[in-house]
Amino acid sequence: MTSRSRRSTRPAKGGRVTFADLDAWLDVPVDQHERNLKRVVREFRTKSWSLEVPPSQILASCSSSQVTWPRLFEAQVRNLPRLDRAEEFRMARRYEFAKARVCDALQAAGYRPADVDDLVHRPIADLPAPAKRSTAAARAYLARSGDELEQLRNLYVEGALYLVLPPVRRYRDLGVDEADLIQESNASLFQAIEGFDWRREVRFKTYAIYWIQQAILKTLYNASRTVRVPIWVQKAYRKIRQVQEAKAHEHGYLPPTAWIGEELDMPAERVEEILAVRRFAVSLDAQMSSRDDDGSTLGQMLADDEAVPVHESVKEGDLGVELRAALAELPDRERMILTRRFGLGGGEPETLADIAQDLGVTAERVRQLQKAAIERLQKPAPMERLKIFG
Repeated sequence: MTSRSRRSTRPAKGGRVTFADLDAWLDVPVDQHERNLKRVVREFRTKSWSLEVPPSQILASCSSSQVTWPRLFEAQVRNLPRLDRAEEFRMARRYEFAKARVCDALQAAGYRPADVDDLVHRPIADLPAPAKRSTAAARAYLARSGDELEQLRNLYVEGALYLVLPPVRRYRDLGVDEADLIQESNASLFQAIEGFDWRREVRFKTYAIYWIQQAILKTLYNASRTVRVPIWVQKAYRKIRQVQEAKAHEHGYLPPTAWIGEELDMPAERVEEILAVRRFAVSLDAQMSSRDDDGSTLGQMLADDEAVPVHESVKEGDLGVELRAALAELPDRERMILTRRFGLGGGEPETLADIAQDLGVTAERVRQLQKAAIERLQKPAPMERLKIFG
């Protein structure tokens, strides 16, 4: 180790090692890194040290509970500390150390060296039985190492979650739910962590963005259509569209399929088949816009060709004539009560008390007569005349 790592404090057996101490021990030239890594891993095991991993911060609170899941995720990510260039480098070395430590703990717990590379990515609880018997201390050390690897990986991902937001915004209106794009992008960060090599002097940010975009494009290719179209067909369509746009920009018209086929070394029939594939199926229940609050759907905005216009659905007829004919079938007193009560003769509607005073009966009796008259009008013959105006 370097003089810097030798000066770092060594905790007692069973103690805890901070990130600062670990970084100092791993700070050696690249050509010495592998040998030094094995030495540090072995020292962790022999002295039963544990790594002090800071707690997760992904559960940062959001000020409002009335937001959609993508908005909540975005608010939480903004509260997380981001990995800068130096921290990306240090975090990659820490993660490599944590994996090497779990591999060493697996061998100490009785697993065969040929199997540890596959077992290191599996949860400790799901590990098969070891090939050899091991001590309780070795099993406890394996469990602790596996937990710390998982915590460190989560911390690594949290520091890079901000990289997910720009690509998701760019592709979120292309037929796949934004929450699904976020989930796929988050999963791609774990793949980026596993494949990243800090020795190549490339930023983890650059490497991770590539994986995020690949995950999003794969999701769009596979899930943006009701009927899945093979990815090679969609890529061929994209090439055809590029040729069409270039020709239209240069000459002002779309080229024929035969010309496109010659440009792409593809039969004209194949070009026509690929262009025909790009017919999208859209749900009638799809929201017109993600920003609308009125819940309008596409089906509500389309015209119904079979619907009868309102002016044609109203049957011809004279309401006044039909109403007088229906009233004529009522007894004189009931017809007079309805006419005065509802102003059917063109006058103002009158109260039950006014009509009762003129008839010399109580208002309750007038109400009873009114009810009887209405029931007569609801019989089939009078109703047949009036229902066309309802």
